[in-house]
Amino acid sequence: MKVKFCLDSGVDINFLKDSFPELDFYLFKAKIDDFSFYSVISCYVDNEETLKNIWERINNLVGAEYLTIMSDFSSWNIYLAFLSSDKIGNALKYTIENDTFFVRKIIFDNQSEQLAKEQLENLFNNQILGGDIRVDTLINLVELNGPKYSRVTQNLLNAKLPLGRTNKDKDLRNAWLDSAILEVSNHEV
Repeated sequence: MKVKFCLDSGVDINFLKDSFPELDFYLFKAKIDDFSFYSVISCYVDNEETLKNIWERINNLVGAEYLTIMSDFSSWNIYLAFLSSDKIGNALKYTIENDTFFVRKIIFDNQSEQLAKEQLENLFNNQILGGDIRVDTLINLVELNGPKYSRVTQNLLNAKLPLGRTNKDKDLRNAWLDSAILEVSNHEV
């Protein structure tokens, strides 16, 4: 079974709706098994100034009211997603997304319109769970005949050079190496 985010209206997030009645909040969950899941609480904001003024209070409420009822695994996999039609400045985006106190935070700015719940599910599936990543097998495309070596390497493998530590063995290896370097420098590879 593939893990996917779905809207979960069965969990009470009224603590957010009551504190911020002017904002829209939705809870999405991706169930892993009977006891573990990922959660995303989404929040639409009008502009950067609104986001700047509210993100910490929302984060603290989520930490105090929602995080405390989670199981161990699920408590490590909570995301707070802020969505805005406006562009959010890099400094604020960096501050928010790098603050991992309580939950992870993601900002989706430049949204041309408020996304429908199904579109949010797809966005979270792709951005958080990597649902848009495709892995193609290349077994039929790759020739598995072994490694391809350069002419110099093939010559080295076929040279049967002595491996001993005597001066004669060292001189033979050095002579072979000198001829290989000369061959490469003459572009005779």
